[in-house]
Amino acid sequence: MKISQDQKAANRRAILQAAVTQIAEKGFKSATMSRIAREAGVGEATIYNYFPTKEAILYAYYLDHMHRCVAELKTVPDFNTFTLQEQLQTLFDASLDLYLPHREFVAQTFRLVFLSPSRDWTQAKPIRSALLAAVQDMLAAAVEVGEIPEQVFEDLMGHFFVDAYIGAVHYWLSDTSEGFANSQVLIDRGLDLSCALLKAGIANKLFDIAVFLFKTHVVSRMDCFIDPLKGADRIKRRFMEGMDDGQATHRKD
Repeated sequence: MKISQDQKAANRRAILQAAVTQIAEKGFKSATMSRIAREAGVGEATIYNYFPTKEAILYAYYLDHMHRCVAELKTVPDFNTFTLQEQLQTLFDASLDLYLPHREFVAQTFRLVFLSPSRDWTQAKPIRSALLAAVQDMLAAAVEVGEIPEQVFEDLMGHFFVDAYIGAVHYWLSDTSEGFANSQVLIDRGLDLSCALLKAGIANKLFDIAVFLFKTHVVSRMDCFIDPLKGADRIKRRFMEGMDDGQATHRKD
């Protein structure tokens, strides 16, 4: 029997929630697809119509999470008037707030999706891309209004904050301080320093210094490498040109 799109969406949500419950209680390895299916109220064969593997459920959860974070930010009043640091802070806080009810599940799976060398990059990339797109939009908006100078390594700056987010969540998962106060301090001070460096154009200045050093200490000394090669080339051609026909014939024999 054909089911509606609404029912499919409901089944998908039920499977994700069941996976959260099963993995939080039993651990990732012990939580099976059949147990998740029973928890979700779907057939053991039906679950594979939505997710081919248990790992695929994890990637779907985190991709949905990133989309929910972005949706949360869009509902924040006057978000466009926030400073870059305030916008990034709001993103980090919104993500942790959404993770909080599922903290045990996230503790079991976050490393597998974001930090494991064996992760499926084709499934992990859309998650990172969704987060990166939000960060890059904040950076671009900050440049447009002159809050920070245009960045030489704009793409790298976006990836830096994505990696900072991953590090902050990983720290939060092991934070035992009351109200996760240590995590909040880490995020606050980290973003404060990072945004201060962006405003000061430190990356641009370091790039200018690197270009200056390259020009003055590398390019100016290229002759040291080129001239010997030219000399060797001239010697080789004189030797070859110095061979008469008799010598060449004898060489061939």
